[in-house]
Amino acid sequence: MSLGESMPKRRLNLTLFVFMVIAGLGAWWQLATNSNARSPDQTWYFGQSDARWVITEYADLECPYCRAYTPQLKRWVSDQENVKLAWHHFPLETHGAAALSEARVVQCAGSIGGASAFWQAIDQVFLRTRSNGQGLTDQLELPDISAEDLSHCAKTNPDVHAAVDRQLALARSRGIAATPTIEVADSLTGLSIRLEGPVEGDTLLSVIDALAAQAI
Repeated sequence: MSLGESMPKRRLNLTLFVFMVIAGLGAWWQLATNSNARSPDQTWYFGQSDARWVITEYADLECPYCRAYTPQLKRWVSDQENVKLAWHHFPLETHGAAALSEARVVQCAGSIGGASAFWQAIDQVFLRTRSNGQGLTDQLELPDISAEDLSHCAKTNPDVHAAVDRQLALARSRGIAATPTIEVADSLTGLSIRLEGPVEGDTLLSVIDALAAQAI
């Protein structure tokens, strides 16, 4: 075949190559900007993200006490100024695979949809769980996140699994033994006070006052 006859084929191959590069860059950009890129180790706060006072709830999604207490705690945080709530996974061995699986589902919701999806997932787990290791009665229904994507992430995403495992290990290393356990921390000083069991709002305010006094 002569050089003149091969040129159209070369132009076709070059055009195809350029198209593939552009398509590849487009797919990369979509992946890079997609909400799935959120780190599963991120803390998704409820309340003011820049609040000084951080209430951390070490909790188990199969824990009936957490199920009753967490909505109350969220309402209290919503009524406070300069307070935010953080969730720390502590699935208890006594609640078996259900607690661990639900922790991964919730962590996936945050990884895919951010803070709003994370806390909506927690709310929905508590609405649907039979508690005490019996698991969910139905799949979660979250805006903009399909049940299939959520389930696939929870079952197969190694980063999410590792993030939950790290939270569990950290809680154990810090001596957490029961759920819910509450920790009140001053983000300015790093000082904190830990309390076991459901903690009333008046007690939380007293703890905040005590930490504030230490900062003076």
